[in-house]
Amino acid sequence: MGLFNRKSKGSADTESVTSKLSPTTSNLQSPPPTKAMNGNSSFPPSPLAANIALPPPPDPAVDPASYLRSIHAVRDRSRLIHQRAKKNQLNHFDVDPSKFGETAAYVVSIIKRDFAPEYHTIPPHGRWQHFEVGGRQRIDQLLTSWPSKIDAQERTRRLIDLFLVSVLLDAGAGNRWSYKSKESGRTYRRSEGLAVASLEMFKAGYFSGDPTEPYQVNAAGLNRLSVGQLGIGLQVSEANPLAGMEGRASLLANLGEALQNPKYFGPTSRPGNMLDYLLSHPSTQASSVPIVLIPTLWTVLMDGLASIWPASRSQIGGIPLGDAWRCSSMPSPPRAQPWENIVPFHKLTQWLCYSLMGPMTRLLNVQFAGVELLTGLPEYRNGGLLIDTGLITLKPADAKRGLDAYRHNAMVKGQPSMEVVPLFSTDDDVVVEWRAVTIGFLDDLLIEVNRLLKLNGSDKLSLAQMLEAGSWKGGRELAEVSRPNTKQPPIMILSDGTTKTLGYTFNPRALSVHGWLKRTAMETSKKIKQQKKKVLLMGKSGAGKSSMRSIIFSNHVAKDVRRLGATIDVDRKRVKFLGNLLLDIWDCGGQDAFMESYLTSQKSSFFDDVGVLIYVFDVESSDFSDGTHGNSDRDLQTYASIISALDEYSPNARIFTLVHKMDLVAAEYRDEVAKAKNAAIMARSGRFTRTMGTYETSIWDETLYRAWGSIVNSLIPNLDIIKDGLRDLQKVTEAEEVVLFEQNTFLKVTRVGSEVSDENPIKERYERLSNIIKTFKNSLSGFTESNSSHQFDSFTIKCRKFNVIINRLTYNTYVLVVFPPGEAELQCARLNILSARDEFARIESVAEGADDDFRSARGK
Repeated sequence: MGLFNRKSKGSADTESVTSKLSPTTSNLQSPPPTKAMNGNSSFPPSPLAANIALPPPPDPAVDPASYLRSIHAVRDRSRLIHQRAKKNQLNHFDVDPSKFGETAAYVVSIIKRDFAPEYHTIPPHGRWQHFEVGGRQRIDQLLTSWPSKIDAQERTRRLIDLFLVSVLLDAGAGNRWSYKSKESGRTYRRSEGLAVASLEMFKAGYFSGDPTEPYQVNAAGLNRLSVGQLGIGLQVSEANPLAGMEGRASLLANLGEALQNPKYFGPTSRPGNMLDYLLSHPSTQASSVPIVLIPTLWTVLMDGLASIWPASRSQIGGIPLGDAWRCSSMPSPPRAQPWENIVPFHKLTQWLCYSLMGPMTRLLNVQFAGVELLTGLPEYRNGGLLIDTGLITLKPADAKRGLDAYRHNAMVKGQPSMEVVPLFSTDDDVVVEWRAVTIGFLDDLLIEVNRLLKLNGSDKLSLAQMLEAGSWKGGRELAEVSRPNTKQPPIMILSDGTTKTLGYTFNPRALSVHGWLKRTAMETSKKIKQQKKKVLLMGKSGAGKSSMRSIIFSNHVAKDVRRLGATIDVDRKRVKFLGNLLLDIWDCGGQDAFMESYLTSQKSSFFDDVGVLIYVFDVESSDFSDGTHGNSDRDLQTYASIISALDEYSPNARIFTLVHKMDLVAAEYRDEVAKAKNAAIMARSGRFTRTMGTYETSIWDETLYRAWGSIVNSLIPNLDIIKDGLRDLQKVTEAEEVVLFEQNTFLKVTRVGSEVSDENPIKERYERLSNIIKTFKNSLSGFTESNSSHQFDSFTIKCRKFNVIINRLTYNTYVLVVFPPGEAELQCARLNILSARDEFARIESVAEGADDDFRSARGK
């Protein structure tokens, strides 16, 4: 099954299941975006369901965020890329229309092999079938095991509990993981293995907070589930690694918080309680059988579970869009509105819809109106089918880029290194285009498959049935034939371990279960209350906001940020700092249209609850008048408007201003220019002048680290306690200086030192060190197990007059210690740092408001 070139090889019988695929006459006309694909439904329909009017989609001109989060937008937006595909005008793939019939014939051959002639018995695509791997009816057996006093509604709630958690855990298992069933002794892999594992964990009460009621999932159970316990339940070890393990654990922890929403999940905080919400909803039709609207179910899943996902790269007005991504094949500004280049997929939410409808239909005969709004799932099995049959082919330049990325990734310990395929990240334009075109071609395939099977009217297969019996299964089987060692898709995706995107996910550190248990115990023993700070990063477009953010928080070096484009609207990034401090950074587009929107229609939500404003001024901007030149005053006018809005909605916010790109000013004039610029800024800062901080920065030197270090340092609530601990360490090591750095950014947290160190004339030495160490870590990324900040444990310099150690202190920090020369002194310092680790882990974990108690405890 070639990836880059496929030539027609002639005809083949559609009954064949070989890799020879026969071309046939095909119709590539895309169906309308929201009309029913056929007369059948994905689930046995009530005659009344087809006649129920559905609510219209949100108007994108009025509320683009709600529109892009709706189910209607998935097919509507993908259709634009599909239309380009039919004209062979994609940016990253070539399309061979002659292979469409061949692809359809292959899908038909799979369906005929397994179901002919009883096509009506094909179940809809959903999680239920994964539980039945090996021909064992595990869900039926589970239902039978419960006493008869458990009524149908509670049984359905329990299955919704199970199915939702099982779907969230199914993020792709990688090639090395397997699960040995405790009940049958058989071993299973991939999605089916995760299904069996999650079922057995459900029966053992892993997800329940009530030991007397194991057959449920609730917030209490998920909140107490550690990464280590999850690893034990999934039988994970160094010899049996599961990809994306920490991402799955984080997802379940976030689910525990999301379930504490009584509107959707009731007073007992269970996923299954959504059944009661759906049945009692005003839009639900109560005829001979309940008829629930798909948009109603969609709202429960999209809104009720919105907080469980990592912060999306695509946002509008600060509203995360979920599984929605910008694509160069879509209309873009200035000819289109900013939201129009976003393609929503919402694959996980659709997979949940398909999966959760099963229990409600089978146990309560609940019917669903609007199932035709759901699309084919844009994931690697369906998408891989299109590549492995030659219908679409990755263009040479992208193929080369992807193969180079694969080879680089293969150098990392534990990563795949055989059956080379192109590799891309989830947000890569190649992947977004691939997913969008997959949705369109699945609609086309459904029409052609029904034609080849000669099914008409109510006998036609639904899209969910074709996904289950044909495209998904066919994509998997082609992958097994084409790449028998790894069975991976023709394009490999590096993802975040949350199942919200298609593709493989890998855990680059491959931590052992024992490591998880140790770390989890450290992180949860104090029940920390997380400190969340909303940080607005604002300034004129092109001022350099995204570049500095990428250097500080994403471990980029200055030369790498030149390729970053302008931020569109708001790009949110959540960054953990010292464990319990969460920075919710809003990188705000600085174009005039966005600035106007922030200050008008979005004003109250945008400026509410802000902890910090970081405003970046371009030192060379022609719109900044500091009184020394005849420039316009637009930059300062905009800044003053933002200060006014902040004073109204977040009067306690901290303000920091950065006059950026100072490297462009001749060295002899920098002090003069900075003084004039800062004076003009202070004059527009109102009452914030007394507490604000002003800095001059450049991405090419240590000034950027000094500014951001001061900013983040001001947000740490228990800094004095940390300094007390450093003084103790300084005393026992007889150190001249002790400096604490945050592990990811390598920004200085704080320091203590002797009088000698205080007189050191090189005041910017910490920032220089931050720059050097981050560059050093970046250079290590091709040779270590991770491109993260955890790339070295210690760094030692031995000199004639002094020793220096940079050593890991806690999970979130490194410590630098400068102390007298000598081998004995060096070994003693190492032992003292090692002994201090547990103490500093506790210091770091002190929640706000607990300082006095902790001091008392340390004093004792």
